[in-house]
Amino acid sequence: MKEHPGLTIKIRVPDRIANQPIREVRLNPLHHARFLEAEFVYKTADTAQPVGEPETLALDLGVNTLAAGISTTGTAFLIDGKRLKSANQWYNKERSRLQSMKDLQGIKGETNKLALIAYNRENFMRDYLSKAGHLILQHCLDNKIGRVVVGVNPGWKQAIKIGHVNNQNFVQIPFWKFRRFLAYLCEKNGIEYVEITESYTSKASFLDRNLLPEFAPEHTEKYVFSGKRVKRGLYRSADGQGVNADLNGAANILRKACPGINLSRVSHALCLNPIRLYPLATIKKRTLKSKAAA
Repeated sequence: MKEHPGLTIKIRVPDRIANQPIREVRLNPLHHARFLEAEFVYKTADTAQPVGEPETLALDLGVNTLAAGISTTGTAFLIDGKRLKSANQWYNKERSRLQSMKDLQGIKGETNKLALIAYNRENFMRDYLSKAGHLILQHCLDNKIGRVVVGVNPGWKQAIKIGHVNNQNFVQIPFWKFRRFLAYLCEKNGIEYVEITESYTSKASFLDRNLLPEFAPEHTEKYVFSGKRVKRGLYRSADGQGVNADLNGAANILRKACPGINLSRVSHALCLNPIRLYPLATIKKRTLKSKAAA
């Protein structure tokens, strides 16, 4: 802008913050300034924190299921991640095709088409994760949940050995951005946000109350659990009862984060068919009311 003093840029303020006291506008150049991203900084009123022991929602993050949630109120849900995975797969194929054409023509640097598909992918992911985050927030508000616990794995970004295709899908989903956005939504609405390590939560059986050990690289002994994952999406406990594998992981995260709480409603929710939510769906809003309140 200093080099072009006569140049002006018009930026439309989003409707949802049009009445907010905007303090600052940041312009971030993307892809060698082919695109500009606008950030609006504004102050919002503080929200009161809940008094006493709050109801808690635990989240297990993944690829096919972006987030599996189960709460102490007796509700459970799955947020679909296949659309995000599909968008990543298309982007990888298209980028490979355009990269091959660029190399054949001897073009150096990023082309306009490569920049465009990368920019569109970033916008799609931001929109998808934002809508998924608001689905989780609405669930918390509808069920008076005052704490959100997210299971994290410190090795997510470093050499995860789950196969080339799965590794590519997993690493390309910006889970850290999703967690940061969730933390922002929670703080804005007076909900406590907590992250804990999810070691062995997907392998241990919640219904059998298996021990949840912490991962230690120096520990060479193999842990044995009473249940096991028999196929994608299905976990079977010691007595043969089948439950959703992602929800089993989320329930163990909840058990690990809140030791000593009453888990009867969590066990009941785990044994039911969870509702599957689609962030891009245009259907009327669906809410999950606590079965305990019914």
